[in-house]
Amino acid sequence: MSVVDNKTIDGVALTNDKNGIILLIADHVDWSDEYQHLMMLQEKINVYLTFLEEKQYEEIYKGVEIVYGVIEIHFLHNLTVNAEKFLQSVQNQVAELGIKIQYWVS
Repeated sequence: MSVVDNKTIDGVALTNDKNGIILLIADHVDWSDEYQHLMMLQEKINVYLTFLEEKQYEEIYKGVEIVYGVIEIHFLHNLTVNAEKFLQSVQNQVAELGIKIQYWVS
């Protein structure tokens, strides 16, 4: 499972305060084809947004009241300037839905 598989949630967990849900994206792809990489990432994030909006997590966490979501992306390779701009744009759009985008480079 990784960013290349947009039909699967790579990882899911509750936040420490049990009010939120964390969805993990594992991204091992380099940025040699930046456009294609950004398109894969966008598709994966869209799947995660649908998962959160449709409350599909209720199948896993029955009876838990989820107040917010976190999409946590772990990159293997340093991000390009365009990738950082893209993630900031996504964050600006999803913030009003109670969703936060966080990312790290391993």
